[in-house]
Amino acid sequence: MTDIKSTLLKDILSKKLNKAKDGISQILKDKSFKAIEDYKKSFQFVLPLDDTTSYPEVSNNDLETPEVEPVK
Repeated sequence: MTDIKSTLLKDILSKKLNKAKDGISQILKDKSFKAIEDYKKSFQFVLPLDDTTSYPEVSNNDLETPEVEPVK
């Protein structure tokens, strides 16, 4: 008789725990999706403006070379 009661009690507890586990997993899933959506909304993708600025090219002849004093 005791075995029947203990297995019945275990069944009742396990069913409630399974329901609780399902509820907790659904809550965590919803919170995860909401966090991902909030993260996506926090960033804005902005295309750069058409930058037509051109920079002059520099060659090695344009660079100054430092003068080195001879060592005595």
